[in-house]
Amino acid sequence: MAFSSSLLSEEQFLCSICLDVFTEPVTTSCGHNFCMACIRTYWNSKDLYQCPLCQEKFSRRPTLRVNTTFREVVENFKKR
Repeated sequence: MAFSSSLLSEEQFLCSICLDVFTEPVTTSCGHNFCMACIRTYWNSKDLYQCPLCQEKFSRRPTLRVNTTFREVVENFKKR
């Protein structure tokens, strides 16, 4: 699927924690994206595991996997 570069804005590719373009993006179960290192650091500094954006609480620390499809989109965006 091809995307028009005019439809892509940098804001779509910014981690809400570090405010930079995603590095190794992961998607939480609530659907929000963060850099792997950012969300790990965030959770390491808290007593509970929750989404920094919507505040959804997770009963235990979620297992994080890189969202490879989104990572490819981000990498293509960086090349523009």
